[in-house]
Amino acid sequence: MQDQIIPPDRPSNWYNPRFMEFIKLFGLIDANPKLFPKGCRACGKIYASLSEYIILTLPKGQSLDDGEQVMGRQWTMMYRHCTCGNTLVVTFTDETFPMIGKLWSMLRTEAQERGTPLKEVVLDFVKQWEKYAMSR
Repeated sequence: MQDQIIPPDRPSNWYNPRFMEFIKLFGLIDANPKLFPKGCRACGKIYASLSEYIILTLPKGQSLDDGEQVMGRQWTMMYRHCTCGNTLVVTFTDETFPMIGKLWSMLRTEAQERGTPLKEVVLDFVKQWEKYAMSR
């Protein structure tokens, strides 16, 4: 089944179709006023939108953490490093991104079908999301 999901010889422009649905949905909330603009408290840099935030920052670790178990509701933290090195956090809830629960369900299914840890699938998703944001 893994070969059907991730072709071993995939071209550099290949995106996982399951990921693309959510990458495009994140694009629809690009300038959500509840999330952006986002400012760095250390250097004052302002990120006007989600795509600018993705393009102009670097991921920290796997970048996305599912906080549903801790918070008792859909709650995802996105960790990135500002250009100054400071860690920034954007929080997605079902209010700011109604599909957040379905995103995590898809990521878990993908990990199970690949037979790989969820962390690896999340890293792959974030890399593809970054590539997509930078190509637009």
